[in-house]
Amino acid sequence: MSLRKTIAIIGGGAAGFFSAISAAQEAKEKGLSVDIRIFEATEDYLQKVKISGGGRCNVTHHCYDVKMFCQNYPRGSRELLSPMHKFQAQDTVEWFEKAGVHLVAEADGRMFPDTNSSATIIDCFLHAVDKFQIRLMPNHVVKTIATSASSQLKLSFREQEAFMADAILIATGSAPGGYRLADSLGHTIAERAPSLFSFKIEDPLISELQGLSFSDVTLKLTLPDKKDFKQKGAVLITHWGLSGPAILKLSA
Repeated sequence: MSLRKTIAIIGGGAAGFFSAISAAQEAKEKGLSVDIRIFEATEDYLQKVKISGGGRCNVTHHCYDVKMFCQNYPRGSRELLSPMHKFQAQDTVEWFEKAGVHLVAEADGRMFPDTNSSATIIDCFLHAVDKFQIRLMPNHVVKTIATSASSQLKLSFREQEAFMADAILIATGSAPGGYRLADSLGHTIAERAPSLFSFKIEDPLISELQGLSFSDVTLKLTLPDKKDFKQKGAVLITHWGLSGPAILKLSA
């Protein structure tokens, strides 16, 4: 029996790539032989990385106090404390520094690569994938995951042959398919809540001002039976409502 372990990462976004690279790094440190593959439903990887931050890619935030960092996510601050203590923003910065990518903090705390281009982050991930011989599997839509007599997990695809894995990591973001797969394996799915989204406002006064941006705006969101939420920062008026860093932070 081969001692080489197979790891299947479902989802070719930032989380999927970072997970695959981290697993490969740990396997190398422990002298383990692994076959890691990233299965992506489309032909393109890291799509959201490419467009995030207006094409500049805001990687993390310059706040290394875990408790303070988590307070910016009022609906999930408690749940974030444990994972953030294991790997926080400072760890992210150090990881990229070791990979040759220098992150720079702006006045509002957002951190971007010093090249101001998301291509720098994409190239960093692709270089690491090549270095650790992680295989990219585009156009692989995972339909089902099933256990087998050998204790491995069987991934069945819409078109391709099945793949057997010793371990699977689902990194599909908010895609419904990922939750369906997790549920099929017996996991309990917590109630989801949207976060980091723009505001849709159907008001003629807003639509007439689309395209305008403001660099220093104070926002207040008032909800029934809730305390007011406040944020300060840049706001962009779009054809559907309001967007920009301050709006995204307020939505969290």
